[in-house]
Amino acid sequence: MPAKTRLAKNESADRDAFRSASADDAQQHPVAPFPSSGHSNQAGNNQPAVWQRRQWLAWSSIAGAAVLTGCRESPSTDEAESAPTVRTDVPLRIVWTGTDSDAETLRRTWQSISDQPLKITVVRPPSATKFAEPPAEDATSIWAASSKADVVIFPLSQLGEMVSRDQIISSLLPESGSKTAPPAIRVAMTFSQETRGQCLGGSLPSLLVGEKATGKVPKSGSITWDGFEKLASEFPGQVAEPTAEGWAGVSYLWRLASVLSATWLFDRDTLEPLLTRPEYIDVLRQMVATNKHAPDLSLTPGEIFRQVSSGQLVAGIGFPQVGNNLADSDDDSTLVGNVQVSGLPIAEAGVANADGVILERTGRAVFAPQTLVGSLAASCRQTAAANQFLKWLDGGEGSEPLYRSIPGLQHPTTSSSIDEAAGGNYHPWLRSAWQNPNVMPPLNLVGGDRYLAVLDSQIRQCLAGKQTAEEACAAIAKSWSGLHAEYGVKKQKRSWQQAIGLL
Repeated sequence: MPAKTRLAKNESADRDAFRSASADDAQQHPVAPFPSSGHSNQAGNNQPAVWQRRQWLAWSSIAGAAVLTGCRESPSTDEAESAPTVRTDVPLRIVWTGTDSDAETLRRTWQSISDQPLKITVVRPPSATKFAEPPAEDATSIWAASSKADVVIFPLSQLGEMVSRDQIISSLLPESGSKTAPPAIRVAMTFSQETRGQCLGGSLPSLLVGEKATGKVPKSGSITWDGFEKLASEFPGQVAEPTAEGWAGVSYLWRLASVLSATWLFDRDTLEPLLTRPEYIDVLRQMVATNKHAPDLSLTPGEIFRQVSSGQLVAGIGFPQVGNNLADSDDDSTLVGNVQVSGLPIAEAGVANADGVILERTGRAVFAPQTLVGSLAASCRQTAAANQFLKWLDGGEGSEPLYRSIPGLQHPTTSSSIDEAAGGNYHPWLRSAWQNPNVMPPLNLVGGDRYLAVLDSQIRQCLAGKQTAEEACAAIAKSWSGLHAEYGVKKQKRSWQQAIGLL
């Protein structure tokens, strides 16, 4: 049995740092002054006061006429054309992180409810294999595309860099759904105590238990990571967590978030990576021990969800995704349903670490870095139309086909066919989980995708037996420190403090 996870005794003060405010900034509209007359009422001015009163009355008449003109029931053609309306003859410029087919689905679905044309630029999601070189600054990069867009849809892992580059507008318009979003989503969309976008992929990782193993797990689903490892040993090859490329590092972060109750990933004053500390190494050791009993095939969260639903796996960690193209079958008719859904496993309660600190059961919401975010671009030239589009994209009327067709999208009012086939248990749990305001922030740093790629590569090597947990954590910390130096420690420190709500 792996060592119990240790916690640093002097780090509990950071616990409140993960709470973020979600206030929207009110937009100010200054009133332009009347034009200057060129005259004053100072001593020496020869213009009589009567003339000045007449001048003021003249300006008042002009202003009153303008108001009355704006209130006419049947304005002239010229007046109607000058009224502020949503233009439907000018394409709305969209940057979409995903595939061409997903972008086409987006276009067709939007056209079914609106005449507003879309000009969509597709950028590829960050790759977990290309972490050695910085992202290219070319016409296909998300940074170049976002500088000429009205709306940007991007991964949550890029939120910090979007803000640092001034690519997105700080707050959304009042008519957006940001104010009515559940607490967890509001906190996740908050950076530097301001709402920065709308969450379009709000799936949260959950513990999924099929019918074969329900007797092994309490109905509440509150098992420890030790219990999860024991379950994997009792059902060899039938219990899994996401370890596919791009997901192994994320799974490690999920484990950390459900165990640690103190400082998160970096020292908040020096930005020193904390992964070489014993408690971080112990979490990875236990992850390695559990995955010795896992299936041979590395799986994504969506694939695990499907395989638990179909009975191929007895338990796992994941959430519903569409379009997974499983090797065996992608037919919904093979799903047997009745999946028990609960939060991630937790630390074992009542156990003290070497410093005498009692391990706590934690219940934090953790979003995947791949979670899609929709924001108004700083270069937006059609604010009303862009905000209308974002409001629709955030579960508005007619958007249902998106959530049944595009991987990664998840909304409380639109359940997927996968979830329905699995007994419909995921969405009720998700709606409850979204009420938790205690959210662990992802790697919201400039170059966050590169930090994640380093993490994923080293974790996968460790799971493959190519290095120990100590070696993997040391390699990650060294690479992260190198990225700090490359981007600038001062800049990264500010970004991290903004991400955890200190600035």
